[in-house]
Amino acid sequence: MATRMATRRNQVKAEPVSKYEPGSPTDSSTSGTVIDHSYEMLPPSQPVRKRNVPHDDYHGPPSSVTPSIVAASDAPSFVRSLAPSAETFQRNTEDPEPMFMEMRRRSRHSTPASQPADASFAQQSFAHPTFTDIGLKQKACNDTLGNLQTLGVSHVAAALPELVLVGDQSSGKSSLMSGLARVNLPRSAGVCTRCPLHIRLISSSIGRWSCTVSLQQDYDFQPLPNRKPRPSDVTKANPFPPWVKKSHRDTKPFKTIYNPDEIEVVLRWAQVAILNHNQSFEKFIPGEGTVADNTSLDQAARETDADFSPNIVALEIKGPELPDLSFYDLPGVFMSPEKEEDEYVVRVVKNLSLEYIGREKAIILWAFPMNVDPENSISLSMIRSSGASTKAIGVMTKADQLPPQSTHTWLSMFRGERQYVRHGYFATARPPNSHLEDAALWEKSFFNGEVCGNNTWPDEFSEFANRCGVEVLLDYLSCQLGEAFARSLPSIKDSVYNRLKQIEGELASLPELPRNVEHEVKRSLIQFLQHMKTAMAMKCTSFSSKWNTLNHNFQDCVFKMKPKCNVKDSETQTIDISSNDSEVTTPAPTPKRPRPSDSTMRNVTTPSKRQRQDVPTTPVKQEDVPMRSASRASSVVGSSAAGVIENPFTIFFNLGRSFMNIREIRDDILRKKRPGMPQHLVPDEVRDSLCLRAVEKWTFPLETYIKKTAELLEDTAHTALEESLGGLRQRLIFRECRHHLSAFITQQVASQRGLLTDMLNTEAYMIFVLNNDAFEDCKAKEMKELERVRGILRLKAMTYIDWNYATKALEKMTPEEKAWERKAFDTHLPKLSKDPYETEIGVAGFVRGYYMMAAARFVEGVAMNVNSTLLRTFRENELDNYMDQVFQIYGSADQSFYSKLMEEDEKTAKRREQFKAERIKLAEAMEIINNLENSSGDASARPVHVSLDSDSEMGEGVL
Repeated sequence: MATRMATRRNQVKAEPVSKYEPGSPTDSSTSGTVIDHSYEMLPPSQPVRKRNVPHDDYHGPPSSVTPSIVAASDAPSFVRSLAPSAETFQRNTEDPEPMFMEMRRRSRHSTPASQPADASFAQQSFAHPTFTDIGLKQKACNDTLGNLQTLGVSHVAAALPELVLVGDQSSGKSSLMSGLARVNLPRSAGVCTRCPLHIRLISSSIGRWSCTVSLQQDYDFQPLPNRKPRPSDVTKANPFPPWVKKSHRDTKPFKTIYNPDEIEVVLRWAQVAILNHNQSFEKFIPGEGTVADNTSLDQAARETDADFSPNIVALEIKGPELPDLSFYDLPGVFMSPEKEEDEYVVRVVKNLSLEYIGREKAIILWAFPMNVDPENSISLSMIRSSGASTKAIGVMTKADQLPPQSTHTWLSMFRGERQYVRHGYFATARPPNSHLEDAALWEKSFFNGEVCGNNTWPDEFSEFANRCGVEVLLDYLSCQLGEAFARSLPSIKDSVYNRLKQIEGELASLPELPRNVEHEVKRSLIQFLQHMKTAMAMKCTSFSSKWNTLNHNFQDCVFKMKPKCNVKDSETQTIDISSNDSEVTTPAPTPKRPRPSDSTMRNVTTPSKRQRQDVPTTPVKQEDVPMRSASRASSVVGSSAAGVIENPFTIFFNLGRSFMNIREIRDDILRKKRPGMPQHLVPDEVRDSLCLRAVEKWTFPLETYIKKTAELLEDTAHTALEESLGGLRQRLIFRECRHHLSAFITQQVASQRGLLTDMLNTEAYMIFVLNNDAFEDCKAKEMKELERVRGILRLKAMTYIDWNYATKALEKMTPEEKAWERKAFDTHLPKLSKDPYETEIGVAGFVRGYYMMAAARFVEGVAMNVNSTLLRTFRENELDNYMDQVFQIYGSADQSFYSKLMEEDEKTAKRREQFKAERIKLAEAMEIINNLENSSGDASARPVHVSLDSDSEMGEGVL
């Protein structure tokens, strides 16, 4: 290649084309102006023309330039940056006519040598004079670019210059690709057209040829349930269904081979593997995988999970005399699939080509055959619609199949008269089914005008000989790609470095695992168990305070559920025994009452004489349904962040209301009395059934008590967990500990619920009294209250007490009020006959007395049982033993067990691993770029990064 370039160089005739802006110095050594050595290379037959516009504003060659191989196609070979061309830099000093380069003023007003220490990387390194020979290092540039592409830098940091080969199906693209790669690649339709390829060629001094095949996975396969995608599923937001883009690239090494004859089989199996994304790729490695060894390649290609994949099969080919080049080969676009159900693939393949064509720094190779009209090319339509014709190169394939009658059409394209792409055209001809070396010789002979088979290359194309053949195209592409990379390298490095700093910041927020994970696990869990023991110790702790309040509220609720008795014996009387609910009023002095009449003795009065005060009462629900909250002020269970917690037992306070009345008791006695039983003797069944029915109502508050105790335990345990393992909240150990702790509490609470339920069932089984003195005291107290209220009711009926007199609880009465009421009783009750409901009042007193004694016994037993059974498991060693079985706190386990416990949650761990993998790639990319920089020969020039703002100065043109 060097010989050919030198020959071309010696043929070039140049004229001075110096250009200066007004007032600009002619010597960069005497001024701070940076000189841009931009120039154009024209074909040998054309003189060098002076440029009239800066390269930043370039929109095509001047109209004064005579059409030629390059100018006629509206394409300069290069748009130069500071890096001079390998074609012109080492000029022969004996040339009779010197070669000048265009010069123009730059916007910077300082030389690279005068840059301050905080200048951008572009100014400190690539603008450094020792880097002006970077364009000479074409191999180094292309190698570096290939390495960065392999690392996936364009995926995470910066857009990279890249060659993208596109074309329609049957456009000769596969033969062209094989010629560019200098290896026999699959040319048949089928599996080899169902995913993109990335081929990287590396010239190696080692005589051994090798090819490493890998799978670059940028997308996850998420198939739709029970059906293939439809064309309607292909959208702008979802261009490749059922493939979904990942946040990072996974690279899977597939196989390395050393025999070029194996590449076709290995490549086809690699594409089968990439189409079975959710299966292990190792199964498809030929000579190693189970599927590859037991299934034919054709069958495996027909039975893939996916019909198409945007993931990439990458080939890195090393060998002597290979060009330093890398390019992407995309599946050929087409209009109609073989099967109607694959209609969506047409859109998917088109979207893939559009995605690559639209990349910022892509150099498009448009392949189209010379035996069809290029206007019919689907790829051309896509290039035009994407506005990519300015960065496209046309490659005419199948030149040996050129119809004689269309020669004029193709000549007009070479000459730029039919301008489809800005950067001109190359022609190639590769016979099908030929060995690589034979194909190269055949092509050379064909374009030299020799008869090859039945075809001859027309003489009319002889003036474009330097645009014919794969080898010529390779030289051109290699120079173009290296030049574009050298031009973009400063901004690429800046982007890589900035992304690397961002990744470092992300990883700093996700600290690594502690060095001794076993010690950290055990220390944290032991600390947690100590916190739990302290909380359960019942010594002025938050838990003990809240639990005591819960016990008092539970006790208060059960006592307030005492069965109420309505002692009225007619509908006109209404007074309800409720020591806490009576309205507080002051009685007016009782006037002198008239002598009782027959009507008052019969407890019948006229409305005009006895206007009863209507006091609204709280409605009572059915006994088996918990009531709504009463309007009374709620008690406090404990404090919370939001303030106080309402008493959870309030809704049960009225479950004892309307429990019994004296008329119903009388009816029950009569129903259950045996014949001949004395009138005032009450069957035991009456009292027993009423007592047990009252006790059964404890089911509701008991369940609430158990539930609130469990919640209190959960809150206390989670507080201890936060205090002990709060710093490990994102780790697996925190979630696992919380999970197992909740399971332990649930288990213990369930066991405790069984014990308390047994206690309730025991109380509801039969009435039982051993402490007769306590029972008699409770019954006497209840009888006294019942008789008092019944007496007030009877005195009101006899008009000895004003009907509006309100009954109040004794503890709420003043001494004067008590004295007045006691005097009224002593004065008027002896005047009345015996109470006809004396027996029924006695039954109500018995039931209420037994209830109060049993309630005190039950509440005390429940709280004592919870303390000695449930809470004891946390104070002593049961929780310790349970946690030890799960986490091996006091024993030992494999280090991987503790390491797993210290892992983050799946999402955080995944982000961490992605950042770490990306950091490795970016650090390697920085090293690769620095190595290219250091290869300039100036070992003292070390890259120092600051924000880069010189993209426009360095030039961002691709071609």
